[in-house]
Amino acid sequence: MATSVPNSAEFAPVGAMDRAAERAVLEDVRAAVSRLLGERPATAGLTADADEEERIRALILEHVARYQRRAAMTNAPLFANADAVATRLFDGILRLGILQPFMDSPSIEEIICNGPNRIFVIEDGKKRLLPDLFFDDDEELRQLVKRLIGPIGRRLDESSPMVDARLSDGSRLNAAIPPATTRWCSLTIRKFILRAHSLDQLVELGTLTASAAQFLDAAVQAGVNILVSGSTGAGKTTLLNCLGASIASTDERVVTVEEVAELQLERQLPDCVALQARAGNIEGVGEIRIRDLVRNALRMRPTRIVVGEVRGPEALDMLLAMNTGHDGSLTSIHGNSPRDALDRLSTLAMMAEERLSGEALTKMAARTIELVLQVRFEPRTARRRLVSIFEVTGLESDVVSGQELWQVDAARDRLVWSGVQPRCLAKIAAKGVAYALPPAAEVTG
Repeated sequence: MATSVPNSAEFAPVGAMDRAAERAVLEDVRAAVSRLLGERPATAGLTADADEEERIRALILEHVARYQRRAAMTNAPLFANADAVATRLFDGILRLGILQPFMDSPSIEEIICNGPNRIFVIEDGKKRLLPDLFFDDDEELRQLVKRLIGPIGRRLDESSPMVDARLSDGSRLNAAIPPATTRWCSLTIRKFILRAHSLDQLVELGTLTASAAQFLDAAVQAGVNILVSGSTGAGKTTLLNCLGASIASTDERVVTVEEVAELQLERQLPDCVALQARAGNIEGVGEIRIRDLVRNALRMRPTRIVVGEVRGPEALDMLLAMNTGHDGSLTSIHGNSPRDALDRLSTLAMMAEERLSGEALTKMAARTIELVLQVRFEPRTARRRLVSIFEVTGLESDVVSGQELWQVDAARDRLVWSGVQPRCLAKIAAKGVAYALPPAAEVTG
């Protein structure tokens, strides 16, 4: 008998009769797997080693074949697709159950479960409802979440009704149950899909133009401090990763700091250390904050620090790092425009225990951040693109001032140079980085 279960395929609706039969077989398989794993229950899931997985596959195929034989002898309905049933059973025990095909699909970016009966996916930036896909009840969805977060030491119950975690493949999981929700278990899984690893690849994807990429490459090499701004899902992390890839010198020592490990600079750069935050365990101990990591990074003799995203008081530590000899550091932030991003950076820095005044922090941001890159997701075209390169020039009446270097020309629907001479050209030239501004023909008109 073959001992392999086919990989998850595109989801096909399952009939009520097949579904009931599958549930019965699943219970038998769970009992067999529990005996196979000894003291570990089958619901532990996601922790079996390769040998155990093969044995579980064989068990599943054996039980499916046994059901088919019994159904044939008793004139009961056969499974229409035994291979698909075996795949779903395997996914239900060791993977993400009915959601696994969408986790396997490279085009699916996010999975949203608003209770057991309303499941959505976001594919290529567009959300769609899956009317034929559902869990049997809310408890099945809740048990799936518990099985996913159990191996990483997190819990979900009435005393801790919300959880935010990172799965082994790098995806972000967020779940909430009553009393944090009014009725159902809510689950969101955001897959991290890094579509590009360099600025040149972003040009190929249409995220930015070649001239903008050449300027940003030179700015990064010259040590210009850059803040990437945008909304959720706009492509901030991908752009940050591509910018970091331009730090190619062996003289550079880069330390990355993230809440959830998404950047891949540790694989691309010759001298890079990746630090990752950690939530407290079930007992509430062992937390590692982003702010602690940024402070620790300063003790690792880095030339640059890259913070995946600032969301709180670590904004102050990031500004201080940029001000103390770590030129060319990079970070991202949620913001609808470059000025909004700078305002939010100052506001987040005010949350720090040091309690600096807003005026002092605004001045620090204006003197520290040199470029703000605004990215945007366009639902109509499902395109993520860079829409602005904004250069900070200082303060005017306690307000951060600046100039647009590259912006979208609405008539040509294209990112073009505004014709303004960047102030950071002097820094680029001083570092000996070869760069020339684009021709006048590209200037927005």
